[in-house]
Amino acid sequence: MENASKALLMAGGMLIALLVVGALLLMINQLSSYQKFNSDELKNSQLVEFNKQFEQYTYTDIKGYELLTLINKVIDYNGNNGVANSVDYNQKITLTISGLNTFNTKFAYKDEPGTNKLFKADSYIIRNKGDEKELTDALNDCMSAEAIIDSDELKSIAGLYKKSDTKKENVERIRERLCELFPDSGYENWDGEKNTSLKLTTIIKYIQYSEFKTATFKVNENPTYYENGQIQTMSFKFKE
Repeated sequence: MENASKALLMAGGMLIALLVVGALLLMINQLSSYQKFNSDELKNSQLVEFNKQFEQYTYTDIKGYELLTLINKVIDYNGNNGVANSVDYNQKITLTISGLNTFNTKFAYKDEPGTNKLFKADSYIIRNKGDEKELTDALNDCMSAEAIIDSDELKSIAGLYKKSDTKKENVERIRERLCELFPDSGYENWDGEKNTSLKLTTIIKYIQYSEFKTATFKVNENPTYYENGQIQTMSFKFKE
């Protein structure tokens, strides 16, 4: 009888030990699942915040100045490598901008000397480092013109040229006014060597850049995403 009681106590002790071990394992598994859940939630939250800085431009039509900001964001992002938090910088963003021949046709001012097309191609695809060079070179060239034409007087002259229906008839008026402002500039010859930073082609570039910043671009295709949910492609087109 005594031996049977001891056996029951031992069995009970073993059962209690198994229950304790099982409870501990269950707690460990639950803790592991909870940590994984929190980790996944954190990664998802980080990806959502990361995507937002690009997706904010894809909900409606945007202006050229907003597109310039997006271009710089994509260039900066694509210049990085590695993984930070949940963002994999090895997964590059592809930004496509198209319809620029239409923009050129509208704002080329082909009746004046110089190469007046702002863009050399109808579309640009920014993905790998260096893809953006031709596009940014064109825009930076016009930005430098904007920096030159920083006075109200020159802006009013640019406005006169921009609003003219028959620009050739107004060139003489513009030339005379520029000669009054800059008597040593050599504006008698638009492509003269004197004060070349302020010739008519600079005014045209200033106008083109102004037009680009206020031009409207529509979302051409909806964004696509990598398997991890990270934004992959965006596409915009000049809207007439």
